[in-house]
Amino acid sequence: MNVKYRPIGPQEKLYKTIVNQIRKMIVSGVLKKGDQLPSERELASQFGVSRTAVREAIKSLSEIGLVDIMVGKGTFVSNNTTDRIVESFNLLLHVEQVKMKDLHSARNVLETPIAKMAARNRTDENIERLKILLIEMESTQEQTKKFINADTEFHIELARASGNTAYTVLIQAIIQILKSERTYAMNFKDQTMSALDHHKEILEFVINQDEHGAEIAMQSHLDDVQHVINSIKDD
Repeated sequence: MNVKYRPIGPQEKLYKTIVNQIRKMIVSGVLKKGDQLPSERELASQFGVSRTAVREAIKSLSEIGLVDIMVGKGTFVSNNTTDRIVESFNLLLHVEQVKMKDLHSARNVLETPIAKMAARNRTDENIERLKILLIEMESTQEQTKKFINADTEFHIELARASGNTAYTVLIQAIIQILKSERTYAMNFKDQTMSALDHHKEILEFVINQDEHGAEIAMQSHLDDVQHVINSIKDD
């Protein structure tokens, strides 16, 4: 792999400049997922800095989830960048104490266009994955946590099917935070059955590439979930 790292000037904050340069390479695709970075010694030589600066930069890149440090093997561009971004976004939402009702509102805004775009852009692979998740939901109706896990993955796969990676990241973050509340809110068999029916309907519209139908079916599902959560809070 012929990647060139430019020397760092003495007036710059060394490790931050190294971080920015490598980050730009990852974002631009010069460095791809799974690519191995040169050794600490080699990077120090190419950047024209000390190994300490390189070590600090690699540590920083690891902390923000852009690289994985594998002891005895080296440093690699992370294959799980999205997961780390979702973790950071979750932390931010918790720190900012975002209210559950605001998360539900944001989910409503996002998921109807996601369903519409999924119907338009879905691939055969997306459909097969959604079918598998629906089967998992059917087989775990009386195992609430497993049901919710499959339910959550169904919505995330729909976001992937939309073709919009921003939707995927945002929905992953929002749904993961809502997950515990949804588990409680749907802790009854009749409610899981209702949710299953909604998911079947959504999938049918997505398979048939009926954008309007998928959008309406998703809104109906979200309205039902909101009604259930409100009724339990009222109790």
